[in-house]
Amino acid sequence: MYSIQRRGSASLTLLLLTIISSIAIAHSHGLGTDISPPITISNKEVSVEASINPTFLDQVSSSERTFIVRALDDPTRNSTIPGIDFRIVVELNNEILLDQQFRSSDGVVKANLTPDKNIQGWEVNGQARPSEHIEVSQSNPVELRSRVLTVGGLYHIIVIIEKGSPGLTVESDQKFDLYVSIGTSYMFGVQTPQGEEQMVVKTYYDKINNFDYSNKTIKFEMPFTWEHTYIDQVPVLHTEVQFPKTIEELQTNSYRGTLNGMELEAQAVVIDDYTSEQNRIVHFVINNAMLSRFAETINDNSNVAVFTLAPVEKPKFPLDILSLPGEKFLFQLSWGPDIIETGVPITFVMNIQDPASGDLLRGSSFDFILIQDGNEIHSEHMSSEFGTYSYEYTFSKAGRVTLAANNINSQGESAKIDLVVQQGTGNSNLQPQPTQSQCLIATATFGSELTPQVQYLRYFRDNYILSTASGTAFMKVFDSVYYSFSPQIAEYEREQPWMQSIVKVALYPLFGILMASERVHVVVGGGEVGAILAGVVSSVLIGAVYLTPVGYVAGSHKRRVVNKLLAIIVGAATAILAITVVTALDVLLPLGTVIFVLAVTGASAIAMARIIKYLVHK
Repeated sequence: MYSIQRRGSASLTLLLLTIISSIAIAHSHGLGTDISPPITISNKEVSVEASINPTFLDQVSSSERTFIVRALDDPTRNSTIPGIDFRIVVELNNEILLDQQFRSSDGVVKANLTPDKNIQGWEVNGQARPSEHIEVSQSNPVELRSRVLTVGGLYHIIVIIEKGSPGLTVESDQKFDLYVSIGTSYMFGVQTPQGEEQMVVKTYYDKINNFDYSNKTIKFEMPFTWEHTYIDQVPVLHTEVQFPKTIEELQTNSYRGTLNGMELEAQAVVIDDYTSEQNRIVHFVINNAMLSRFAETINDNSNVAVFTLAPVEKPKFPLDILSLPGEKFLFQLSWGPDIIETGVPITFVMNIQDPASGDLLRGSSFDFILIQDGNEIHSEHMSSEFGTYSYEYTFSKAGRVTLAANNINSQGESAKIDLVVQQGTGNSNLQPQPTQSQCLIATATFGSELTPQVQYLRYFRDNYILSTASGTAFMKVFDSVYYSFSPQIAEYEREQPWMQSIVKVALYPLFGILMASERVHVVVGGGEVGAILAGVVSSVLIGAVYLTPVGYVAGSHKRRVVNKLLAIIVGAATAILAITVVTALDVLLPLGTVIFVLAVTGASAIAMARIIKYLVHK
């Protein structure tokens, strides 16, 4: 049985994470405020902004409580349109909290709020549900008593600029839909090996239901609409879980998060050890692209989001840590070996990014600090012209260690995370070498193995290629060839910015090719068949995109001979691959997969060259 209390509290980290995740969709749900996309009315680019203050329920009793709607003719200049007649409707959980007409001389509707959970309907200036337009302006606000700000969640605000507005020629009523989130926290009492503890789930959309903590797993539900039309409007789905650092079974270096049974990517589960000294905070930050992918497999009629959070031994990299107090920098961290043990050299790989753009900050610096049992055990000032860092350290004592990047760029900003150091076996020779992305050229191109591009290549390799026997066999041969020359090329590329730019442009089509292959793998249900079909798609597209000039030269000889030879090679490669997969001939599998990939890639290149030649001479 869980004891439940409701409360609200602010988090600086939440605010920036919400803003960052919303950049790609500038006009969407917001924490405390929202602005609509502009539409053209009377040669003006008109948009509407709505805001509710405060943004967290625990601040309601101590803060100025306001509800503001503004009609803007240019959001970039923050200028309003005078003489606007509004109809404003506020809904929460399909209940109407306000439906009122206003007449604003300056284009601003400002209301001083009096939250009243027992009121039926609303009152404006002491009058219940006025039927006429209410005069209002920025300097002459109205008094609004309603159920707004009595509970948290996602408020749907419908703003209609009416046809008769004296300050704007409107042919018909213009409707704007806005969504404003107000944060609420739910507190749960749970049983742990250390005794009864309290956990907090903070939500910005709806109430938390069916909370459970068992088998080291936190699970809870939240009402959520999975219809595609709704998902398109959601830039980020964000909740956060707080629990005491004293719960030993949850003290780990990484967590596995799921949403409706589907595993979340590393960047969607963010650890925050900075905001609170006593509690670890783990954020679920699920952006629109990830939500859209999940929505493809979730029934539109589903009306719930189910979250789980559980510790994992091996972390998912990179870990994103936002600097405080000014939230000016994003510190990304990974390390290898994945499991940190005493007596084993650990290589930390780090970078500093602009949190708004995600760009690496070249020429950055910080103090690398390790703290254990309240004492500083290591300190090193680090600087890099490239914005990326690598540092090796060997821990001598097991337990919790705080890793901090202090005084980033000499601006007093810090980012930190608590790490768990396990007792080593005492034989460091048996430990695996530091984990690397093994995408050396891509790492040199994009500046760090922690960049999203390199992480995606690593993710695709680990989750789609190495997950099957045929893919693993292919990678054995590929790695033996790739690593015979890639270290030298990567080393040279790091010193040549012009080469980085060229290779970067050349690599971008590859990401599109791999995403198409990934979709094929998912559609057919994965496994060996999925891996082979994904390999066919990627081979065909790589041949067409990158090797067409070679295909033109190869196909310029006798056409019939080339066609016959190509058909024989592709057929033989397909037969060899089929035989090795079906009969599980592991010895021949590497050779079979390589021949198959080369044959399909070559055939695609020649075919594309002939298509281009035909179109040119048609």
